[in-house]
Amino acid sequence: MMFLYDLPHWLMGTTIVGACVAVMVGGYLGVRRRIRTDFSDAQVGTALAFLGVLATVTSLLLAFSAVSVWESFNTAESSVTTEANEAAQLARDLAVYGPEAAPVREALREYLRLVVEKEWPLLAHAEASVEAWNQLDEIFREAARIDPGTPRQEVLMGEIWARINALTKARRDRIHASQASVPGTLWAVVLAGTALTFSLALLLPVTRFSVALLASLSASMGLVFFFIVAMDHPFTGREAVGAGPLHSTLENMHRWDAVSRAR
Repeated sequence: MMFLYDLPHWLMGTTIVGACVAVMVGGYLGVRRRIRTDFSDAQVGTALAFLGVLATVTSLLLAFSAVSVWESFNTAESSVTTEANEAAQLARDLAVYGPEAAPVREALREYLRLVVEKEWPLLAHAEASVEAWNQLDEIFREAARIDPGTPRQEVLMGEIWARINALTKARRDRIHASQASVPGTLWAVVLAGTALTFSLALLLPVTRFSVALLASLSASMGLVFFFIVAMDHPFTGREAVGAGPLHSTLENMHRWDAVSRAR
C-alpha cells in the first residue's frame, strides 16, 4: 500500500473509503443476486443483533489500532523535537567552552546536515544513514580529544558528554519510531472482524434502506482505515513528520557564528 502515501490526503482518504464502500456494497448486491433466499423476520432480527455485537467488537479493534498509530506518530514527532533540542543545547555548550571545542561543533554541524539532507528521505523506508552514524561517532572522537584545563571547563565538559549521550538516545528513538507500524497480526484480526461483520449483512433483504445502512457502515470503517494507514508510517507521505526542528537548530548554529564573528 506504499503507493497510497504518494497521494494527497484527501485523495488517499477518498480511495480507501471508496474502496471499502465499493467492496462491501458491491459484494452484498452481487451475492444477494445469486442467493435469492428470503429469510424470516426472526432470522433477520437475530442477524442484526449479532451484526451489532460484531460491529462493536470490530470498532473497538479499529479504535485500538487508531490510538496505537496516533501514539506512534506523536512519539516520532517528540523524538525529532528532543533530538533537535539536545543538538541545540550541545551546540551552545560547545560554543561557550572555547576554541578547543570547535572541532566537535563542526562535527555536530556536519551531523545535522547529513540527517536533514541525506537521512530524512531514508526514514520513509525505515532506514538510517550510515554516513550519519559515522558522523555521530566522529562527534564522540572529537570530544574525547578535549582535555579540560580549568574547573570551569571540567564542569562544561560533563555537560557536553551528557548532551552527546542524550543526542545519541534521541537519534535511536527517532530511528526506532520510523520502523514502527501496525503489526500484521492486528491487521489480520481487524480485517477478519470486518469481513465477519459484513457477512451477516447478507441476510438483509435488498432494499434502499439496507444498501444505505451498509454504505454508511462501510464508509465509517473506511474512514478509520484511512486514519490508520495515514498515520501508520510517521515519516512517509504528505503529512509526514518533517525535519524542521533539526533544520532550525542548524540555522541557529549559523546565526550564533555570524553574531560571534561580528563581535
